[in-house]
Amino acid sequence: MIKYYKTIVFANSILKDSFRFENEFQILPVNMDGKPYCPFARHFPVFLEYTMEYIKGEHNNTFKLIADGETKIREILNLLSCLTNHRFFRYDTSNNAWGLKMPNKLADEMSKNELQDLDKEESSYFMANYVYNGLTEDLKIEHFTSPATPCIFLNNTNHRYYIDNPIDDYTHTISFPDTLHNALECYYNLTNKTRLKVNACIYLACDGMDISAHKKSLSFLSYVSAIEGLVNLECDDDEIKFACGCCKVIESSPYKCPECGRLIWGIKQKFINFLSKFVVNSEKSKMKYRDIYNLRSKLTHTGKLFVSDYEFSFSNEGFETDNNDSLMGLETLQLFRISLDCWLRYPQKRKK
Repeated sequence: MIKYYKTIVFANSILKDSFRFENEFQILPVNMDGKPYCPFARHFPVFLEYTMEYIKGEHNNTFKLIADGETKIREILNLLSCLTNHRFFRYDTSNNAWGLKMPNKLADEMSKNELQDLDKEESSYFMANYVYNGLTEDLKIEHFTSPATPCIFLNNTNHRYYIDNPIDDYTHTISFPDTLHNALECYYNLTNKTRLKVNACIYLACDGMDISAHKKSLSFLSYVSAIEGLVNLECDDDEIKFACGCCKVIESSPYKCPECGRLIWGIKQKFINFLSKFVVNSEKSKMKYRDIYNLRSKLTHTGKLFVSDYEFSFSNEGFETDNNDSLMGLETLQLFRISLDCWLRYPQKRKK
C-alpha cells in the first residue's frame, strides 16, 4: 500500500518551478496569495509531497509513523540540497527564541501611525513555523498534485550548473541541473548498505551548509569529510596490506612518499585522485585539491582555524578575509556536489 503525504519545508531561494521524481516525491511552489508574507523574509515556504510504502498496511504505532515520515523527509531534503545548489530544510522546532515580529511592509510604505506602533513592539517567544488558515486542508492529498509550473532544467555541461553563480539566497531563483533525475534514479538503485554510507556523506555536507555562516572552519571540515566518505566508497578495501593488523605497519601500498620513497597510506593522494576522476583532471585543479587537503590537515591537527571564525573586523582586510574563507568553503562544497553527482551516475562503482 502506498500513501501520499504533504508538508511544508523551506528554501533559501525562491521556488517558481515544480520538480517531481517518479513516485517518490515532488516539490511545488506555495502560492502566496492571501498567505503570511513578509518582505524581510529570507526563508521561503515550499510544498513537499512524498510517498510511504507499507507492505503490510500502515503501522498502528503513531510514533513509528512519525519517525519514518521524518526520516523520509530528511533524506529527500538532504538529497536535493546536495544535488542542486540550494539548501532545502525544515525548522528545528526545539530551537525557539525571543524575538520581535517583523512588519509586513517596508518602512517607506508604512504610515506614521504604523511606524509609531512599531516602536511600541515588545519581544515575544517564537516557535519557528509557517501556518495559515486552510493549511490543514491544503496538506490533505490522495495523489501528487498536478503542478501549475513545470520544472526547467539548466544545462549541466562540464559541471557549469555547479560552477556558474552557485549562490543560494533570497535574490536567486531555484534551478535544477539536467542530471538531477538520473542522479536520483542511481541513488535509489543503490544497495541499502551503500545508500547508508552515501547518506552519511550527504548529511555531513548538509551540516556544513547549516553552520557555514557562523562556523566556517567546522563547515569546511564537514565538506572535506563528506568527500572523504565518497573516496572510501571508490577505493578498494584491500588496496593497502599491513604487516601487522594492530599497529598498521604497511607491507604493500600503491602509494609512496615523493621524498623518501617509503610506503604510505596515501590518504591525500586518494583524495586528489578521486576528485581528478569525478570533477576535473588538470594540474591546476590538482593543486586546488592538494591545498584543500593541506588546509584540512592544519585545521584538524594543529588547531588552526579560519581567521573569520574568531576575529571580527569592519576593515577592508577583515571583509576580504571573511570572503576568502567563505569562498574556500563554497568551493569545497561544490566539489562535493559535483563528485557526488558524477559518482552516482558512474556505472562502474567499486563497492556494491
